[in-house]
Amino acid sequence: MGLVTSWDEIIEKFRPLLFVTSNAVWFYPSSGLPDEIKQRLDDSKIFFVNAVAHELFTPITAMLGLVEIAKEGENVQENLLKIEKHLLRMQRIVEQLLLLSKIEREDYIPTFAEIELDLFIKTFLSEFEQRRKEKNLRFEISVAGNIKVDPEAFKIALRNFISNSIKYSKNDGVIIIRTENNFLIIEDRGVGIPEKDLKYVTSRFYRASNARNYSGSGLGLAIAKHLLRKFGIDWAIHSKVNLGTTVFIDLGSIKI
Repeated sequence: MGLVTSWDEIIEKFRPLLFVTSNAVWFYPSSGLPDEIKQRLDDSKIFFVNAVAHELFTPITAMLGLVEIAKEGENVQENLLKIEKHLLRMQRIVEQLLLLSKIEREDYIPTFAEIELDLFIKTFLSEFEQRRKEKNLRFEISVAGNIKVDPEAFKIALRNFISNSIKYSKNDGVIIIRTENNFLIIEDRGVGIPEKDLKYVTSRFYRASNARNYSGSGLGLAIAKHLLRKFGIDWAIHSKVNLGTTVFIDLGSIKI
């Protein structure tokens, strides 16, 4: 088979593995993809190195400028706080890269345990309380059932989805987390994702064209994708600009 050179060809040739519908993309475990496609989709080293360099170079440049100002003795405390903010951003990027590297390794083995979904979600939502209050958001939670997953890994995946919902929601909005027909559904009424960006949003460092004014590393959905892949979980993102984004996680597809 010749090398596939465009997303349209990938979609046509591998529709059973990557099924694209109107304003939605389904993500499936990629074990059936040919090596050259995996190489093009997940291991573009030149893009990766450039993206890492850009993400780290930006805060480094900002900090160097602040250090020069601080040398003059002007607004030292204020500039130190700004430097700390940039350092924390760099720390988050490095931590996410290390996590992504860990879960992409073939020898990474999830540790499964049964969880009560309602209690599990309500417990870790408390870490978003400050951000929720800042935007006067409310959570509507209606989930039920027990599932067997790696609790820590599943939490990280859900954390990334919910964090994005908070980030891109408008003030006074609502984020709905519910179960229906064996799906876990996370829904917001935020800015949405342009259709042309939708199929790329799980690529490392990719930012949707309408999201570049928001802070973030572009790694969250890549991490969620790889974590869910470890469980064999099928999931989808449906989104429309200015109407919001919905994530569907097929709990029935979990493989132990």
